[in-house]
Amino acid sequence: MGSRALPNEKVTKEALSKSEEVYLRIIQSLQDNPNFCKTLFYKILYFSDFDYYERTGKSITEEEYRHITRGPAPRLFDVIIRGLKQKGLINEKRNPVGHVEQIRYHVVISKEIEQPKLLTSEEIAEIDRNIKRISGMLAWQASDYSHSDIPVKVTKKGEIIDYELVFYRSPMFSAVQPTKN
Repeated sequence: MGSRALPNEKVTKEALSKSEEVYLRIIQSLQDNPNFCKTLFYKILYFSDFDYYERTGKSITEEEYRHITRGPAPRLFDVIIRGLKQKGLINEKRNPVGHVEQIRYHVVISKEIEQPKLLTSEEIAEIDRNIKRISGMLAWQASDYSHSDIPVKVTKKGEIIDYELVFYRSPMFSAVQPTKN
């Protein structure tokens, strides 16, 4: 039998994976931002993982990112979102915006989500940095911005983006600022 919570049961933080904690943090931070959509979500995840990798040699979510038309996209995004919806923690809304459909996510529980148990303070700071960096952009701006980052720029569409490419970034994208002698 699965560990799916009944409607009256509380889902505890212990039941969440590290990636789910990351997703919930981003959703809770941006759910009221009118620009927040799936594209911005992808870019915040990408820059959080790749910037953290550049600083530490490991990603936060351990997710693979594929180069798609609108830039980098986490390969397991739909799986993680589906899990959060099944646990009753988020819902998804689809709104027509012009000639496209905007997909937005909202935290279902009304109280503040507890402090993450699996994320370190450094990982939280990285995620928050990238929320601040990307959240003011429109979807097309975030896509264009991500296309200029070397790991995305040199990866063919449809292929997995190699984390090691962060070490060839331009200063504009580098998460590690050179030290002055």
